[in-house]
Amino acid sequence: MTDTTDLSYASATELIALMRSRALSPTELMHHTLDRVREHDGVLGSVVRLDAERALAEAADATERIGRHAPALGPLAGLPVLVKDGEDAAGFPTSHGTRAFRDNPPAVRDSVHVARLRAAGAIVIGKTNLPPMGAGVHTANEAFGITRNPWNTDLSPGGSSGGSAAAVAAGLVALATAGDGGGSTRIPAALCGLVGLKPSRGRIPQGPSRSTHWPRNTVLGCVTRTVLDTALHLDVAAGHHAADPFSLPAPGISYQQAVTAHFEHQPRVRVLRTFGVADPKPAQLAALERAADALRAQGLHVVDDDAALPGADDFPLLAQLRQKVLARARLTSILETFTARPEDFEPWFAAVLEQGRAVTVEEIAQYWEHRARLDQWAADLFTGHDLLLTPTVPTTAWWAEGPDLAEVIRERTVPIAYTSVFNDTGHPAISVPAGQSDGLPCAVQLVARHHREDLLLGAAALLETAGGTHPIRTAAR
Repeated sequence: MTDTTDLSYASATELIALMRSRALSPTELMHHTLDRVREHDGVLGSVVRLDAERALAEAADATERIGRHAPALGPLAGLPVLVKDGEDAAGFPTSHGTRAFRDNPPAVRDSVHVARLRAAGAIVIGKTNLPPMGAGVHTANEAFGITRNPWNTDLSPGGSSGGSAAAVAAGLVALATAGDGGGSTRIPAALCGLVGLKPSRGRIPQGPSRSTHWPRNTVLGCVTRTVLDTALHLDVAAGHHAADPFSLPAPGISYQQAVTAHFEHQPRVRVLRTFGVADPKPAQLAALERAADALRAQGLHVVDDDAALPGADDFPLLAQLRQKVLARARLTSILETFTARPEDFEPWFAAVLEQGRAVTVEEIAQYWEHRARLDQWAADLFTGHDLLLTPTVPTTAWWAEGPDLAEVIRERTVPIAYTSVFNDTGHPAISVPAGQSDGLPCAVQLVARHHREDLLLGAAALLETAGGTHPIRTAAR
């Protein structure tokens, strides 16, 4: 094993290369990973399940297979990963971030997503925390407590994939799975100085599930430290599966190659600062300007735009309507359990679910009408342009207990102001580190045309090369 490699903060790609060259064995890496979790996660609260015995056994098997040059080694062979606890991983309970499901029995099978990671050789070592059923922009519940940001443990890593982001930012693993229904991958990535991709709707199959993922705004993904690692994950995870009839066909390209490939033509980029609904803090605007300048320096055609979201004047009310409809979707998926034992759920979350029960037909119609307006708005923005560049969030990290709702509405710093629209329209979007402010990460969001993750990752790599936030190397050491 090389003495110059910091295993805690090496990228997944670097770790895999070290294992393939036998400079590092999967067993050595696994011991390092488990020691890191035990030493540092106590203050962070990112990992809610850990199976060290199984992880070491699988690492020993990977070590033996690499040692004898076994055929068909997967592209993730020997890599420790963590799985967000809203997704099934065989052998681990799926608690969905709520005390109501804390004592669930272990899942008997993987989700399609996790099964693909395992088939590629990844070793699932445990599960990460999230707010109840992903309903929050900070990560806390009554099953496992609060998850904290490694950059400042008084602050939140965001939500709902906050446990995954905190674990990767703190150097526990190089890759953890995530999911994004309104910003739940991109927001934690932004607050933790990571790369977070929301793929196109259907790019990574969901399921198997007993109910459809209506209203089709949640997608699966991961958080990593580099754009190349994110592309590696997408190469493994993308492609149609019968368990999700809405999933897209295999793309027929290598996303890793797209990271380093030259553009067929220089992309045209629109820079949007407020959407007519947000007042980003000066540090976030400065990060945006740096990113725009970096893209210009690489020869991209970058123009300013002040396009406002449809219904911008009613944004808080429309955001609340969106949350009510999503609450109805959550309630539908667990109706039998919630009806039988509502007292087992966190009181505030039970109130959210009850709100979902009260959604009217008129409200559903209003919601879908607004979704149609968003689709047209986005289509107009991409007329003559290939990419959008925006802040990811209006501010740096908020308190670990969560932002003050009245304050963020009054100050126009609603955390999902820039992210949720692209869940509704289905466009691929990525959060990329873009410097720091007062010791906290700043980030920008790139958005591409439908199904153009290749273009998105290539542009994100340009920003990464131009210089952003390096992974945290202090607070969790």
